[in-house]
Order: sequence, then C-alpha cells, then structure tokens
Amino acid sequence: MFVSPAPVRFALTQRDESRRGGITVLMAFVLPMLALLAAFCINLAQMQLVKTELAIATDAAARAGGRAFSEEQTVEAAKAAARLTAAMNEVAGEPYQLNTDDSANEFEFGVSAQTDGNTGRFYFTKVPTSDVAANLVAVSSVRINGKRTDDSLLGPVPFIFPNTFSIGDFSPVASATAMQVDRDISLVLDRSGSMDWKTYDWPDDADPWGEDSLISAEDAGIVDLEWKYRNGQPQYIRRVSYNRGYDEYDLYDHAWEEVFGLGPAPNTPWEDLVLAVDAFLRVLDQTPQNEQVSIASYNSHGTLDCWLLDDFDSVRAAVAQLAPNGSTGIGNGMNSGKTAFTHENARPYASKTMVVMTDGNHNYGTQPNTVAQQLMSSSNLNIQTVTFGGGADQETMQEVAVTGLGRHYHADSGDELVSAFEEIANNLPTILTN
Repeated sequence: MFVSPAPVRFALTQRDESRRGGITVLMAFVLPMLALLAAFCINLAQMQLVKTELAIATDAAARAGGRAFSEEQTVEAAKAAARLTAAMNEVAGEPYQLNTDDSANEFEFGVSAQTDGNTGRFYFTKVPTSDVAANLVAVSSVRINGKRTDDSLLGPVPFIFPNTFSIGDFSPVASATAMQVDRDISLVLDRSGSMDWKTYDWPDDADPWGEDSLISAEDAGIVDLEWKYRNGQPQYIRRVSYNRGYDEYDLYDHAWEEVFGLGPAPNTPWEDLVLAVDAFLRVLDQTPQNEQVSIASYNSHGTLDCWLLDDFDSVRAAVAQLAPNGSTGIGNGMNSGKTAFTHENARPYASKTMVVMTDGNHNYGTQPNTVAQQLMSSSNLNIQTVTFGGGADQETMQEVAVTGLGRHYHADSGDELVSAFEEIANNLPTILTN
C-alpha cells in the first residue's frame, strides 16, 4: 500500500528576509530613475522634432520671401509671402508665426557672396530694410531667423514632461538665406514674315485710300497719282504708284498720323519685340546679379546671333541686325538657342533660362515641344514662353512652358509684350545658401 509523503515546508530565514528588503529598496531607487530617463529621452526627441519643424518652416519662408521679392520687387510683398508660407508649417503643434517687424530681426534683406567670387561658402551681409524699401540699395538675398524664444510671437516650446531636471521649456532657433542666383539667358526670337505685318484698327470714318488721304500722301512724296480727266478736269484717281523707297505701310502711317490725327502709327510686331528686348535688358542692368544674354532667332531655320554676353549693348546690336521674313520654325530656333549653353562663355554655376517668343504657329521643322522634351532630359534649365497677338498658338507654347518647368506669357499689345519681358527679367531663381 502506497502512502504519500508528508508536504515539505520551508521557512524564511533572517538572511532571506534581508535580501527581499534590499530588492525593494533597489527598485524604489531604480524605478524613479528609469522614469526620469524616459522623460528625458522623450523631451530630447521632442526637441529634435521641433528643431526639424522650425528648420522646414524657416527654409520655406525664406524661399517664398525671396521669390516674391524677385517677382514683385517690393518689401511688403516679400514679407507677406514669408509670413503666409511660415504659417502653413506647424512648429510644436502650432502654425508658425513669423514676426516681420524690422525690430524683431526675424526677416532681413542683404547681399550674399562667396569669398572668392566663384566657389566656397556664401556669406550674408545685412542691409537695412528701410534702404531696400526706398530703393537706395540693390539686394540679392532674404534671410529668415526663425525662433521659438521668449521674444518671439509664440514664445518658447514647453516640454512634454516639464520641469525634468528643473527645465520647463526650450528655445529652438533656425536660420535660412534664399539668394537670387546669376543667370545665363538664351532669348529665342521669332523673325518670321508675320513679324513684319502691321495691324491698323481704322475708325469707321478713316479711309487711307480716300481721295483726301491719297492727295496728302502725294504731297508728302509717298505716292504718285494718275488721274482720269474729262474736259480738262480731274475726275477720279485711276492709278496709284509708290515712289521709290515707299510702300503701303508708309501710305497707311501717313494717313494714320497726318491725315486722321490718330497718334503714332502702329508698330510692326518686330518693332514691338525690339522694344521689349531693350526693356528686358534694362531690367537686367538694375539687378544685383550678373546675367549673360544670348540671342537666337528663327524663321524657317534657326540661327545663333550672339553668344552669351554681359555687354548688353552688343546684344542690342545683334538684334538690330535682324529682319523678319520666311516661315515659322520654332523648334529650329530653340535648337539654335540651346547651343549658347555649350559655349565657353556659359557658366557652370549659373542658372540657365531659355525664353521662346512667337507671334504665330509653328509650321516648319522640328516641333517645339519635342525640342523642349529633349532639352529637359539632357540639360538643367528652365523654359519660359511668350506669345504675341491673336494669331499666336498659345496652347502649344503653354505645353512647352509646362515641359520646361516655366511659365507662359501672352501679350495682345506692344505694351503688354514689354511688361511680359520685364516680368521675366525680374523673375530671378532663388537657392538656399544655408
């Protein structure tokens, strides 16, 4: 018969009681230290996250401010763009509020330059904002000094676990400078035959072929009139012939200005384009950057008419040698324009821009969008397009601008064409230098 053994009973000794008490004391010491360490790590991670958020908001605000100043050329436009962009970014769970008051020193204008002019780190030199607003000095950079400190609009950032190591908050800062960079610009100009066609918007009571207008033109030496006589008296004009050196446009211009008093006669599209290019170069003369400009032009075929130059009088002289004729090969002109960027004058550190202008429809050679795609796949550049007049193919040139990561402009008048070229000249690219 099996008999189960009696249960064994253990008794804690004094030594065992002492050991259990020691572990309790150790845990009482370690657990608060672990909690303190965990709080410290969480606060440290919070600091890193907020610093990153502040850096992103500061970079974005600097880019926006620099871009707005480039396009609008006003202090207020730059400040407004920087404030709005900053507020689109959260820092420590709140939309970041940038203080653009001059006394806050969070928004600054200045000049950025490399120590040797070509390589190395960029250094920022602050310029008083009041001088910039008064157009007393040209600047190239916008600097944003982002901060969450006691003197900022939002104040310092409270820790998730405040009062850890007797510290309740922290004050991150960040700085970003957006600089407008030098550009190499290839102007690709339409010199097809339609660029020599004038458009006259005659009032109902103005007829350049009317008898009074023709007689006045004859008196001015523009035309010679052959009259039909009856009984020795002139009855009507039988034939009009132009004197040497004159044509129909001279007759129309005379009637417009001298007979009907309608003011200066309309320009040809080419004459308006020459004025627009001159305005473009005059704007570049006023920028603090060093731009170079080349001229390419096209009719049926494209030509490179001058390499990249910073001597704008030479650029104007190259344009003055051109004359409109032929068909419209926009893609051929772009292919000629791109060769300027391969010349020894082209600078490797400069931003490259191509401006393509036309008053018509592509009708000869390689399609412009095909050339744009090829350029963007092999070169780092930006393509802007300009159409002029009611006969221009805006849709195609918009596509070219989209492909070239640029913008399309349309002008219906000579004044609008000048404005478009001036805006492109003012639209300087920006980079972050720190």
